[in-house]
Amino acid sequence: MAARLLEALVWFHRWIGVATCLIFAAWFASGAVMLFQPFPSLPHAAQIELQAPIVPDADLVAPAPVAVAVPGAETLRLVQRAGRPAYVVEGDGVLRAMDARTGTPLPPLSSAQALAEARRIFGPGASAAGPFAYDQWVVHNRFDPARPFYRLDANDAQGTQLYLSARSGEVLQRTRRSERAWNWPGAVLHWVYVTPLRKDWRAWDASVWWLSLVCMLVAIAGMVLGIVRMLTARRLHPPRLTFFRGPWLRWHHLLGLGAGVFVLGWIVSGWLSMDHGRLFSRGMPTPAQAQAYAGCPLAQALRQVDATRLAGGAISEISVTALACRPVLTRFATDGSVERVDGAGRRIDDAAMRALVLRGIAASWPQASATSILPVDPDATYALAEGWPRSAWRIPSGAAGPDLYVDGNSGRLLTVMDSSRAAYAWVYYALHTGNVPGLVTRPALRRLLLLLPLAAGFLFSITGVVLGWRRLRVSASRSSDGRARGRARGAGGPAPHSQRPRR
Repeated sequence: MAARLLEALVWFHRWIGVATCLIFAAWFASGAVMLFQPFPSLPHAAQIELQAPIVPDADLVAPAPVAVAVPGAETLRLVQRAGRPAYVVEGDGVLRAMDARTGTPLPPLSSAQALAEARRIFGPGASAAGPFAYDQWVVHNRFDPARPFYRLDANDAQGTQLYLSARSGEVLQRTRRSERAWNWPGAVLHWVYVTPLRKDWRAWDASVWWLSLVCMLVAIAGMVLGIVRMLTARRLHPPRLTFFRGPWLRWHHLLGLGAGVFVLGWIVSGWLSMDHGRLFSRGMPTPAQAQAYAGCPLAQALRQVDATRLAGGAISEISVTALACRPVLTRFATDGSVERVDGAGRRIDDAAMRALVLRGIAASWPQASATSILPVDPDATYALAEGWPRSAWRIPSGAAGPDLYVDGNSGRLLTVMDSSRAAYAWVYYALHTGNVPGLVTRPALRRLLLLLPLAAGFLFSITGVVLGWRRLRVSASRSSDGRARGRARGAGGPAPHSQRPRR
């Protein structure tokens, strides 16, 4: 039984490995690129700098009826859209822009309006292209509610391009020429982020999950076989680590033994990056918990907002969320400052904000014993790895509930850190990204410590590529010889030696 199982492992590792060895090499190489060049993004602070300030206007309509027009509305923002104030309402994956002066729906931006935005941001030499639904740099499903997009080109030396939502009128992505060039052999290759596949989230998710699973099983089979071969070689006289004499087989075995633990851990953690709630918690509240935390529908909380006090000053965006059925307005100024106010325009200090957060948590997690709120160190492991804002707060809930992380500026829930999510975070960050205490704040050391095993894994994969290519050539040669002998027998030629009658 053991011999048959070993034979099956050999077959699986040999032939499925032929198909996956190039994938392994591409993953290790692209992972090294990503250490230095991540996927392009536009932080919210940079987005605020690019947005036009809201023109003060006392004739804004009340936002509550606007939110009612969007079923399941969760957030509302007041922005300056193509020269006029607009309410942008989001909920249940739907985004709508409404004229803040009349309350009527706004049509998508025209090409002329997009060009005007490009020249406002970059100057008279800018240009605009679109609209289009998908592009390599806005293919993520988080951009879906904002589609279609215009691409604004600065025509500068850095090749700067911005992506303007035709629906909301907001700039949501930024890329530069060097980022685009490095991301093709980096994140695009590593994540299988090609636009035709990635724009269908379900197809992409299933494809990469199954591909990663097969590669993980190949790596496990290789580890088992490598250990078995090593134990066999140690029984030789004199004992050796490997009994393979061919240089490629020898190096494949030795590199596999040396880098096998990292290779296997990296592949397993990479597979877990596609978990998306299959095995571990996603760190998000349930719909019922989110509703209890808000306290009431957004439209109901917005009834407490005095529209005449919304705009004023050099403000680029006002975001409204419901917290314990109270509207929390977060005002983002053009100079980068942030201010919290209530519906009447009165400032909400930290003490009042903490009281609202604790009230919302008590309603959504009644079994928890959350009584204190702690600031999160901006350089903490989770804060840097998850990309939390510097205003993040941590609310420990005791043994009966998860630790909760919220944005102290808006009260928005960031992560529900239950035991499942915490375990996932440690497995993924420790094995795949190196974002662990001691390394997360030392990027140079982290890169070095990851580059060494990545290089070993790449070289190990290259030996597999060579062995797989040789195996395919031998198999093709044998198949060709077999067909030639078959044709010879059919033409009356001599039978193969093994089929000749014995004397």
